[in-house]
Parts: sequence; C-alpha cells; structure tokens
Amino acid sequence: MNRMGHLLGNSTEGERAVRKFTQRLGILAAAAAFVGVGTAAHAQTDLLYDWRKIDNTTPVPTVSGYIPAPFVSTGNVTPAAISTLTANQAAFPGKVAVKIVGTTPLTPADNAALFNNPNFQVNYAFMDYEVGRAPGAPSTESDTAIATAQAAAIHSQPKGATTIVGNYRMFPGNGDTSGVGAGPSVAQYIASGMNMANEDLYPGAPTYKNPGSLGGTSTSPNIRSSLFVLPINRATFVTSSLPVNPTTGIADQHIPYVNRFNNSGNPALDSDGNPSNGYRFDNPTGNQMLSRGDFSAMVAHYRARGVDGVHLLDGGVVNYSQSDFETDAKAGFQFAPFASIFAGSNPKLATLDTSSKVNGVVATNESTGVVFSGVYSLTQNDARLAGSSGKLALLVSNLSATPATLEFVSKIGGKNVAGAPYAINAGEHKLLEFAGTGLQWTLVNQALVFTDADRSGVGVPEPVAMGGAGIFALTMLFRRRRSR
Repeated sequence: MNRMGHLLGNSTEGERAVRKFTQRLGILAAAAAFVGVGTAAHAQTDLLYDWRKIDNTTPVPTVSGYIPAPFVSTGNVTPAAISTLTANQAAFPGKVAVKIVGTTPLTPADNAALFNNPNFQVNYAFMDYEVGRAPGAPSTESDTAIATAQAAAIHSQPKGATTIVGNYRMFPGNGDTSGVGAGPSVAQYIASGMNMANEDLYPGAPTYKNPGSLGGTSTSPNIRSSLFVLPINRATFVTSSLPVNPTTGIADQHIPYVNRFNNSGNPALDSDGNPSNGYRFDNPTGNQMLSRGDFSAMVAHYRARGVDGVHLLDGGVVNYSQSDFETDAKAGFQFAPFASIFAGSNPKLATLDTSSKVNGVVATNESTGVVFSGVYSLTQNDARLAGSSGKLALLVSNLSATPATLEFVSKIGGKNVAGAPYAINAGEHKLLEFAGTGLQWTLVNQALVFTDADRSGVGVPEPVAMGGAGIFALTMLFRRRRSR
C-alpha cells in the first residue's frame, strides 16, 4: 500500500467503489459520493492540546487532560522547556509535544536537545512557520521550504524518526469545497515531509466561504450553519485524503487547530466596520453565533470524522474564558456514546459524506445546515437489545432556522438504518443510538444533546478576545499572528 492510499475498513459494494477510486487517484476527493464508507478509526486516545498551555501552571485555571507543550525557537531551547518535556514523559507518555515557532529551522544543537534527549521522546512537533504567507492563505513555497527542512531535521535524529510532525495549515486539501480557494494538495503535503495534518478549523475565517446573505458564495441557509458545517466539511476532506504510511499501514495523524470563532481578516463578518476594535462580529440578530453547545457538538462531529485530537487556539467570543473553551472542546471530543465505541473492538467511522437526504431531497450539508456523523462497530453488542450484533451512534445537527427530517439512503457497515425519517428541530443536536439486528440498525435510544441554545455571543478574533489574558507575558504565547 503506497503513501497515497487511504485505509478503508469494510468491503460492501459502496466501500469497494471508494477503495478503487482511492487507489486510482490517490485521494478521496469525492467523499460526498459515498455514505458509510467504514473507514477504520485510529485507536481512541485523548490528544488535547492548547496553544497557550506551555507547562503545568499556564494557563490557570486549567482543565484536566490538556497536555502542556513548550515553545521553542532557533537557539532558544530553554531549561524550562526541557524540564516540562521531561515531566511530560512520565505524565503523558506517547503524547509529549513541542511547539516550534519563528522564521528559521532549529539549530543542530536544538534538534539534538529535543529529538535525541535520553530523558524523553517527543511524539508530536507542532510547527508554526508562516514566512511570507498572506493572512489565511495556504503554505507558500518559502513556508514549505522552511517547514520541510525542519521536518527532515527532526526525522534525521535517532529519536526523531518516529516523531509526528506538522505545520500550521499544511494538510492534504484535495477536493475541499469549504473555502474560497484550494488548500495545499495531497502532493504538496506529501512532499513537505509532514506526517500530521494541521488544518485550520476556524469558523468565520477568510479561508471559508461566507453565506450568500453576506455577499459570499456559500449556499448555507444562515450564518450559524455556515460557521458550523464548513469546518466539519474541511475536516472530512482532510481525513479522506490522508496518506497511509507504507510501513505501518496506518493513515497519518490528524490534529487540526480549532476555534469556536475567529473572523480575523474577514470583513464580511466585521459587522460594525470599526477598525479600532478589530474584526468584531456584533451578531446583530442575536442568534447567529455558535453556542457553547454547538461548539461541543462540532468537535464531536470532528472526532467522528477522523480527527485524532484538537489543538485549541482561542475561543473568540466575548466573556468566553480559556477554561470554558477547554471544557467545551473536551466535552465534544470525549462525547460518551462515541467514546464507548472507540474504546471497544473494531470501531469505524460511519460516514465521510458531505450530503444527506433532508426533507426528502438529497442535498449538500452546506445547503441544508444539517449534518450527521457517527461511529459504529460490527463486533460490539448493545445490551439494550437482546441478541444484537453491532453498535451504532449517530449525532445529527440542524443549524438551519427550520425543522428538518433526515433519511439514511445508504447502508452503514452493510446494514440499513431503520425507522427513518428522523425529525430534528432547528438549532437541535440529537443523538441516535442503534443496535445491529441482522441486516439493519434498530433504534434503541434517541435524546437531545449539547442543548445550550444561547447563540447571542459577540465574536472577536484573538488577541482581542483574550481580554485579561495579558497576564501571559511570555512573548512566545503571542507569536501566533492575527491571521489565525
């Protein structure tokens, strides 16, 4: 299996078609054509990072489970960074990470101190090289050259050969329809030497289409649905395009940068047009900002579409603290119905589809504001139905302004989903749980989840949104530019 192939798990007719398509083109640019492709999921592990969390004291208060990762730059691998990495080897084995910033690759001494240190193994290197890049733009040749050189230097170290390396906005973006222009291609991503996709999942960013009501090209029915669905679509296409390691047979890692809102550089969402307060979204109708519940649901959709972890930047909403941000992202990533299946045998992603049958018509998730994602296993049993063979959990979200019905037109794991159509009201997130019985999935539970409906927030991109976070006087915390 070459590095351009994608790891697929089942053998239904639709899945064989996906596999043949993938092998022919090396990508899955037409993910929207198939439902329930049965993509094998990475092992469940909580890879939770926060750009501001550099050690065990910053930020305070903090949410448990987030892995501190110190900043380093050329000639600046500090004793404090080494101390944090050494402590993380015991506290977070297999998740030790470092953030590399600046405009030049690390020195040979830096690389040896980090990636051949007898006291720790750096598992993840998050690079932030953006030399010459326009705000929000894909990696340019100068970015790529620096990041590629640094990736090669890491992998040339004896203990760096297995380090997972990525650079901000370096991802295999073939087929991505969420933005106004194409991101890096699969070929560019592979040539970069990266083995981790770090796309920007920033609702409101200029790398995404704006809704037609704001003069944009998105077909989304309202602002909040575009903020919600388009990042989910981007994550989906990245998962679909991830190369497979020819040695291990496992797809590259997928850890995007995640915000609740960040419209920096996007004048369409600068509702007051006042340059003195940055790109401020005043949300004049009071119901178009993603609620905290919406954000948690969005992260749950990311996880069910192949994201292996999240790297938080900034919540981007007035009076929304970093600990709130961490709490909400963790709730979505660890959504219990998904987590229980991921933790069991043979978990698979239920769909990488970007269209569904809503109100009796097959249409894109973007145009309807409705999206469903899920996880299943054919070897796990559901105790709520005697004799069951398989478990399926689906999360259905409707961010449009009108009620909708959803039907599942294709099989998931070779089984039909019984009981459709399923109703979901405007602004709701609904959990549907099924047990496998023969050739169908039988509903055993449905419930509303992530029920926070407060969408009245005011959006401000970082660093304005940080407010009192100026206490973090460490310069490296603010190296990440407003183009985020």
